[in-house]
Amino acid sequence: MSALESQPEEGCKDAALPEFWMDMCTSIATNSSDFVNLAKNPERWTGYNGSHVWSAIYNENCVEKMGDLEEMCYEERVLYRVLSGMHSSINIHISETYYPPVKGKRDAWEPKPERFMQQFGSHPERLKNLHFAFVVLLRALRKAGPYLYNYPFSMGEPTEDATAKKLVQRLLDSHIMTSCKGVFEAFDESLMFQESSADTEGMSVQANLKKTFKDVFQNISSVMDCISCQKCKLHGKVQLLGLGAALKILLLPEQLILPSLDRNEIVALFNTLGKFSHAIRAAPILAAQYAAIQTAYKKTSILEEATRAPAPPPAPPAPPAPPPARDSAALVENGVAAVAAEARGGRLGETAEDAVRHPRSSLPIAVLCPLLPPPLS
Repeated sequence: MSALESQPEEGCKDAALPEFWMDMCTSIATNSSDFVNLAKNPERWTGYNGSHVWSAIYNENCVEKMGDLEEMCYEERVLYRVLSGMHSSINIHISETYYPPVKGKRDAWEPKPERFMQQFGSHPERLKNLHFAFVVLLRALRKAGPYLYNYPFSMGEPTEDATAKKLVQRLLDSHIMTSCKGVFEAFDESLMFQESSADTEGMSVQANLKKTFKDVFQNISSVMDCISCQKCKLHGKVQLLGLGAALKILLLPEQLILPSLDRNEIVALFNTLGKFSHAIRAAPILAAQYAAIQTAYKKTSILEEATRAPAPPPAPPAPPAPPPARDSAALVENGVAAVAAEARGGRLGETAEDAVRHPRSSLPIAVLCPLLPPPLS
């Protein structure tokens, strides 16, 4: 019998009761008969484009009204930033392991820093939301720590059960759970669903806000069922389940934390915490890799430009061809022959002929011009 089945179902429907949040993760179906080794099936690039799914998820994130982050109510901002942090973690994991091994080219998965910069270069708030979601997980782990410290992890293998218990205790005893007080103050779940007034109307508004908040979260799980990539759906639902478990821990009174958690939620909580932690550490590495690529590209371009032989200067234009030489004697000879021919034919008088033959003739040029042959066309 699950933890939820042991509680009255009516308590999960009444927002005024503390049991209201116990069914926070019931819409995230888990098949306990199927076990997947997440260590052997890490999150990385599969070629699947899930942009339409994320668009639907963000559109479903509407508690009171849609708008800019500054226009959202506090509860809606929390849900939006948690989902954005999850989205950022997924994108960082994909960018970190993007290119698969290829024989003769690469022996292991390699990153694509350019993709990381496309996702976060102009959107630094996405990395801030990743840190915010990580704080939400840490606060939930700290609150549930006393109940998880001796949790009976039963996987059927005594050696593995003992190892899991020791690892959980080591995490709960780590300095980050005790010395990093400032980190935990980045979010305070006690500010959520505060009563605006003590009257009946104020109570009903907050009760309705609680119901809408839980419905939105559960509906997001239904949207993720549209993912056709099974591996993508696996990692997405594990992280959504981990976030749901964290929110449930933070919103429930302490006495209901242990009864409300089942094994799958605890596994998802630790797995999501590990994924977000890895993504936070990988982000600056991917940024440095992108910077190194850009620096190498600029150096290569400058070197190529410096070593490139200068282009020869353009050849000067060729001088214009000189005009053809004019043979004055030949022109005169031809003219005289033409005049003689005209005279023999009776078309030229003696006076005109003498004027042509003797350059000092006083015959007007207008009389001589019609006698010359036409110019070449």
